[in-house]
Amino acid sequence: MRTPSFWHEPPGVISTLLRPLGWLYGWGGKVLSSFAKPQHFSVPIISVGNIVSGGSGKTPTAIALALLLQEKGKNVHIVTRGYGGSVKGPLRVEPSHHNYQEVGDEPLLLAQQAPTWVAKHRPSGVQAAIDQGAELIILDDGHQTRSLYKDISFVVVDKTQGFGNGQVIPAGPLRESLSEGFKRTDAFIGIGGIETQLGRQIFNAKSVSQPLKVGRVVAFCGLGFPEKFYNSLKKEGIDLIAKKSFPDHNVYEDKDLQWLLTLANEHNAQLITTRKDWVKLPKDWQDQVNVLDIKIEFEDPEGIYQFIKSRINL
Repeated sequence: MRTPSFWHEPPGVISTLLRPLGWLYGWGGKVLSSFAKPQHFSVPIISVGNIVSGGSGKTPTAIALALLLQEKGKNVHIVTRGYGGSVKGPLRVEPSHHNYQEVGDEPLLLAQQAPTWVAKHRPSGVQAAIDQGAELIILDDGHQTRSLYKDISFVVVDKTQGFGNGQVIPAGPLRESLSEGFKRTDAFIGIGGIETQLGRQIFNAKSVSQPLKVGRVVAFCGLGFPEKFYNSLKKEGIDLIAKKSFPDHNVYEDKDLQWLLTLANEHNAQLITTRKDWVKLPKDWQDQVNVLDIKIEFEDPEGIYQFIKSRINL
């Protein structure tokens, strides 16, 4: 979906009118969670999730956490639902073999860094990973998953974006009320922005762009919070002459790409997008589009590791 602009503005007429629907949405989630009986497993499960709908930096944070634990010698597997993919799983993702239509876009990125399992039924994905030797599970986008017991729940917060207008979908960007979401949070991972007080342990991180030599660009993406991508380009000093935002997890049609290429040619520019969008482009288009790769760097990686060690037996 494309994020409505009023989600990130002070509450107004539209959000006020939609607030009863947001209350119903949040109430429904709360009722469902009351019936859930979380399943325990033989290895620790660390959830990396968010409270807002898209755009917080959850996927690169899950990757950064997996890399940190791998550096400590842990056999880490990632379990994800595989949003947008057709495969129910459990299936181990092989980037050289699977495509985004089968497993979704984000699992392709996760699988480049750690063994990754797609499973619409998350517990079956966890068990499959354990059967293949996983010592530790990172549950991607797991904060609203009630079917699993999570030893640690990290919530990722973009400190610039924050929690928008503080309202629940569709009145705002929240998947649930802040009080409900905070209640199940062990610690926050705050990316960029200013210092934020959230009433829980917070580990700061920053989004780092990989060096890229390009001139004038036409940028496009399908993200929950597209301005983050465009701002990253500007921060790198890249000459952004035009931009086009598509819905989150957008599947690109040839006519869209042809239009973008024509626009770029008219301005003597190149096309650029995110890695998440690039993996969904047809093969004959990938060579024509630049990618701005982003990674998350923790301010205190050892502090995060020691926090994890204090909660689970590593």
